[in-house]
Amino acid sequence: MEDPASSDSGRELPLSWLADAPLFIDGEQVTAFYDAVVMPEHKDGKISISTKDIRLSKTSTSGKLGTRARLTTIFPFLDAHISLEGSLGREKSKQAEKGGTIELHPIDNPHRQLVQLALHYAANLPSRVKYARDVVSLDDRDEAYVTDSPRALVFLDLPPGRAIIPLAAELSTGRVATVFDDLATEVAKTVRTLPPAYGPGTKREYWRWFSDNFDAISAMNVLERGIGDGGRARWVDYRVHVDDHALQLSLRGRGTFETGIFAYSMIRRGNKHGLRIVGTLKSGPGLNVLAVFEK
Repeated sequence: MEDPASSDSGRELPLSWLADAPLFIDGEQVTAFYDAVVMPEHKDGKISISTKDIRLSKTSTSGKLGTRARLTTIFPFLDAHISLEGSLGREKSKQAEKGGTIELHPIDNPHRQLVQLALHYAANLPSRVKYARDVVSLDDRDEAYVTDSPRALVFLDLPPGRAIIPLAAELSTGRVATVFDDLATEVAKTVRTLPPAYGPGTKREYWRWFSDNFDAISAMNVLERGIGDGGRARWVDYRVHVDDHALQLSLRGRGTFETGIFAYSMIRRGNKHGLRIVGTLKSGPGLNVLAVFEK
């Protein structure tokens, strides 16, 4: 069964997103995921993957290059070569036309591990990697798809104008600051209404109120005040709401990112310009965010 996440994008993936310095990256989670799914059994080992089935989203620099050539143009550090099996020239040419291979060597850099992780999924686990344009295609999904292993890897293209609602943050002191109630109070000063009482039958209406009345500056200010002088956040959770569709974003900063990344960059700039997010899908629906890239 084809899940909704692929309905608007087919199997083409925007791997070129990863050829950028991330706004946020959860290095610890990326490394653990890389070790579990990709890394060769031995530190000096390598994994060869075929590029013939990888479908890349078009880019302005792709031109008429084949997949292997495009990948090595975007990521020069990849060890790529044409696999020429067979003794006859005709057999070699036929094999070359089908594509080449890329060798993945063990690496300790989380950003490059994320590149290798994405390539491994694209080549070997195409049904477990999705390119979603907005959160709608990740809602109302097949629960069996979400809970299957390995976890689905998602490239989420979040467009401008989306309500990125901060929910809570754990500070370096250990205190958990819940901020959505403060956000409701702040927004109510302007719109002069309050959200409906939260309950089993009013969840959608409750969160729709936040989306309909969302103000990025107010949301940014509330999160900044919530974190305050509590030190750098260990984690911050958000809810992205579109009509009656929602997605929770979980960013585990582990005390290594400034408050401005979680507040100004994620909320205000994210609302104005959109975001490129790579993460693993979980029930809810939600994403454990591996990396965020600005537009």
